[in-house]
Amino acid sequence: MGSYVSPYDPAGPPAIVENAPGSALKNLIHEIHRRSLWQVVGIYLAGGWVALQVVEQLAEAAALPEWVRPFALVLLIIGFPIVLATAFVQEGIGARPVEAAPTALADAGEVPPPAVEPAGAAKLFTWRNAIGGGVVALALWGLVSLGWVFLGGAGPDGVAPPPAAANPAEALLPQGEQRTRSVAILPFENMSADEENAFFADGVHESMITQLSKIGDLRVLSRASMMRYRDTDLSLQEIADEVSAGAVLQGSVQRAGDRLRISAQLIDPYSDENLWAETFDGSVGDIFDFQSEVALAVADQLRATLSPMEQVAVARPATESVTALDFYLQGRVAYDAFTGPANEDAIRLFRLAIAEDSSFAEAWAGLGDGYLQRVQFHGYPIEWADSGMVAAERALTFNENLADAHKTVGFALSMLGRDDESLAAYLRAVEISPNHASATNNIGVSHARRGERDEAVRWYKLAFVLDPNNVLARLNVAFGYSSIGEFEQAARWYEQARRLTPEDPNIAWYQYFNDVLEHGGGVAGEALEAAMARMESVEPRVQYARAEAALYAGDSGTALRFAEMAESDLPEGGLIGAMTDSRVTRGWALSRDGLTGQALEVLNNAGSHFQRLLDSGADNWTTLYPMAQIEALRGNRERASDLLARAMDAGLNFPGLIEQDPTLVDIIADTRIQELIQRNARDLARQRESLAAEELASGERN
Repeated sequence: MGSYVSPYDPAGPPAIVENAPGSALKNLIHEIHRRSLWQVVGIYLAGGWVALQVVEQLAEAAALPEWVRPFALVLLIIGFPIVLATAFVQEGIGARPVEAAPTALADAGEVPPPAVEPAGAAKLFTWRNAIGGGVVALALWGLVSLGWVFLGGAGPDGVAPPPAAANPAEALLPQGEQRTRSVAILPFENMSADEENAFFADGVHESMITQLSKIGDLRVLSRASMMRYRDTDLSLQEIADEVSAGAVLQGSVQRAGDRLRISAQLIDPYSDENLWAETFDGSVGDIFDFQSEVALAVADQLRATLSPMEQVAVARPATESVTALDFYLQGRVAYDAFTGPANEDAIRLFRLAIAEDSSFAEAWAGLGDGYLQRVQFHGYPIEWADSGMVAAERALTFNENLADAHKTVGFALSMLGRDDESLAAYLRAVEISPNHASATNNIGVSHARRGERDEAVRWYKLAFVLDPNNVLARLNVAFGYSSIGEFEQAARWYEQARRLTPEDPNIAWYQYFNDVLEHGGGVAGEALEAAMARMESVEPRVQYARAEAALYAGDSGTALRFAEMAESDLPEGGLIGAMTDSRVTRGWALSRDGLTGQALEVLNNAGSHFQRLLDSGADNWTTLYPMAQIEALRGNRERASDLLARAMDAGLNFPGLIEQDPTLVDIIADTRIQELIQRNARDLARQRESLAAEELASGERN
């Protein structure tokens, strides 16, 4: 008979201890420790963090919408209590299975009780089921994500993503970029009673594009492309399709004296949902506050992130002077006309703006642009490029982060033949303002001039994405392809340019050089003459192209006639831009006709221009090549050969062009020149293959 144990005896378990206060909590903590739940929680949290990092990388690489990340988090949260329950029922990590016989019984020779089949919660919450559920959850996330990629789905805020665009820019968008972060800013409507204030609405439009272009997380269409829709009958969705935009900003401007009312709204063109709207009432001097407010609101709605530098740039006012602002905005509108008289008016207006506010950086940059346009398009001497650079550098003393000023410095350096410095300035402009279409395009030009034609095509295409309705953007891509020997690709882009603006004289100019490279000067001349028949007026540079076509055909009389026609409309004789001079062609024609004295006089005048560039440090092929032509025609064969070799080392790499050039017949057979021609042909083939392989891999080329 066993002895009695008092419930109060310390040697025995007191009955009332089971219900003592805190005993349940202690038992729970004991069970948590015994079942290794802390280890389970730690492992699950660590594994969940790793899973979320993987999800983040996949979502970014595949351009998945924002909701896929929280969706993955929700699945992990749902799985957490399931794993805890499984761990509790199965007694944690490393717990003995219920079938295992206790070692003590086995050692004692006793027969263990039969294994009990788990039932209820123990049967449901097994590690096999928990792992299987995790695999199912992962598969569910993957299927939903793949469905988004291949079938489409809802975008931010439940807005359906736009359909595939007809515009070829869609295919060129950087991989992973969401179209919903592309914004098209329509021209602002002028609601002022005074029509003279129309310039102000145009200025606000340009300024808004400039402000939003500073935000690298957005793709902002250029003003040149958006002006096409000033008086359009197209719907917002049709416009968005043409420029591959996911949002459209439109607004109106009403000005009466110093008072100003601006209304703006951001619209999803595919659902007609008004994403954001605001009406701003204030004085003209408050315009910069309005622009900053709109830029920040648009960035917020499109979920774009601003860097600290971008936040400062967006908030910075350009000037405190309303009068200076008026002059500046009028100057920008005049500059964009790209005619000689309008450009002179722009220069005058920029100077007036500076007179009102001498620290107005944007006005200084505008003045520099005006001076450079004189050289590039209106035949002024190269010295104006120096003036343009001085004005742009002055702008940078007032605002070192002004992208327009860096772009202008780069353009001036390019005209002066300093290509390495020019490229650095353009890259700085794009770093500050990633949507700067002009600087982006000019980076392509810089690479082309260095002989890096595959890289030039890449930058030209990026500029086209930013400026899809600018015919020059398409033509640059086209000529980039033809200069690398990809004539089939070039033809596609020329056709796009013709569909956009059939009568644009730039098409004839670019197509001419394409035909020279592909078919030779004779065929190029015939095609150019056919294009001329469709033109209402002929620019000097097109007349120059006609003269050069005649030069390649050996027709000195026609070459002379068209060269003289080109020069009659140019203030600086035959200078067309900083790098092209029809006097080289005229000098050749005169020498062929036996007029040696006149030919030398003309060649000496042209040579002085290019020699000034060489003396100032220019070492680019666009300066060296015409100087080699001049020296060859003067009879200085050795110097002509040296200059031509330097030009080919510096990036002159046009297959067949040098061999066709009648000004170089006396030096083309030089062994050194022939070796350089063969070397450059091999280099161009490598670039062509690299570009083609890249486009095949990306799906851009079939």
